[in-house]
Amino acid sequence: MSQHVAIIGGGPAGATAAEHLAHAGARVTIYEDRPGWEKPCGGGLPFRAVQRYPFLTEAPAEHKAVHRAELVAPNADILHIELNRPLLIYSRSVLNQLLLHRAQQAGAQLIKDHIGGFSRQGARWKLQGRLAEYHADYLVLAAGARSLLRAQLATPFAYRDFMLTLGYYVPACDDVLRIQFFEGFEGYAWSFPRIDHLDVGICGKTCDSMAGLRLRLRRFVRSLGYSLPCEAAPVFSHLLPALTAESWNNLRLAGPGWALIGDAAGLVDPVTGEGIYFAMRSGELLAQALVSNAPETYPERVWREFGCRLALGARLTRLFYCEDFLGQPSTTRLVQFGTGSRTFLRLVGDLLEGSQSYAGLAGRLYRILGRTFIELAAHAAMRRAGLRSTTAWP
Repeated sequence: MSQHVAIIGGGPAGATAAEHLAHAGARVTIYEDRPGWEKPCGGGLPFRAVQRYPFLTEAPAEHKAVHRAELVAPNADILHIELNRPLLIYSRSVLNQLLLHRAQQAGAQLIKDHIGGFSRQGARWKLQGRLAEYHADYLVLAAGARSLLRAQLATPFAYRDFMLTLGYYVPACDDVLRIQFFEGFEGYAWSFPRIDHLDVGICGKTCDSMAGLRLRLRRFVRSLGYSLPCEAAPVFSHLLPALTAESWNNLRLAGPGWALIGDAAGLVDPVTGEGIYFAMRSGELLAQALVSNAPETYPERVWREFGCRLALGARLTRLFYCEDFLGQPSTTRLVQFGTGSRTFLRLVGDLLEGSQSYAGLAGRLYRILGRTFIELAAHAAMRRAGLRSTTAWP
C-alpha cells in the first residue's frame, strides 16, 4: 500500500499495527514522546496472547511465567489453581520496548514527539507536534482511553465507562498470582509477580472513591503479610476503560481516513480489565483491513473476533461482582464451587487462561452443572467426615 499511516501512541496497539503495516510495505510513522514507558497495570498476558504471538515467550526480554493462582473470596475462602497453561507477566516498560523494537525492525519510523492536535486537510491529515508539523494519509489513534485527541474523532467515553486503578510495586518475590474479591464491590485487588518485585494494586468502578480504594488495597497487602509502603512511596493511578453495555452499542471505531485501536477504542475486558491482547489484536486487524484496501471492514473484523464477547462481558460485570447466588456473593460461590468441584475448577482455570469465552460460558455451565453439584456434595460429605481433599486440582 502506498499510503503514509500515522500512528499516535507507541503502546501494544500502535506498535503491533505498525509492525504488520510495515511488513506489508506501508510507510508507517509512530509518534510517541515516551517510548517504552512503564504503565501501571499487572502486565499479564493470557494463553490466547501467547498462542497468537509466540514471540512473547521466545523473546529474550525478561518476563515471568506464572503457573499458580489464588482467588480469595469476600469471606476469605481461598481457591488454589494450578494453571495448565501459564500466564506471562511482563513489565509494561519491557513489553512496550519489545513491541516498538519489532515495529522498527519491520521498517516503521519512530518519532519522539507529543502530538497535541490534528486536522483534516482535504484527503490528508496535519498533525501538530511540539517539535514539528507532520502530514499523513491515514490516522490511527492508539494513545489510550484518556487521550484528549479522542474527542476529535468520536464521542468521549462517559465517566461510568472507566475503572479507577491504584497500586504500587512491592520489593518481594512470589510465584503465585493472587486476586482478592470484595462483597458489593465492582472490581478486585491483585498481586502479580514479576521478575524482581510484585505489582500490587486494585481496580474498581469510578463510583468508588480513591480513599476507599486505598483502604481496601492496604488491607489486601496486610493479608499477604507484606509491609505497607510509607506515605512518600510512589503510588500509581490510572483510568482503565470498562465500557458499559450502552457504550458498546454506540461504539465507533473508525471513520473516513481514521481508526481507533486498543484502549483508545475501549477494547478492554469489562470484567477482568485485561487489555493487552485486545490492543495487539486490534492493531493487527486494522493493519489487515488497510493492507486489503478495505479500511471500512475494520469495525466488523473487531466485532466478529472479540468485540461481541467483550460487549457480553459488559452485561455480565455487575452480575459477577455485585449480585448474590444461592444466598452468597457470586464471587464467594465461584471460590467455593471451585474448591469443592474438580469440574468447576477446570472452568475457572480456563477463564483465567483466556481459553473460555463469555459467549460459550452459559452453555458450558449448563453442561457441567449436574456433575458440579455431585462433586460439591461429595466434597461436603468428606469434610463432615473429617477427610482432606485437594483444592488445587489441575
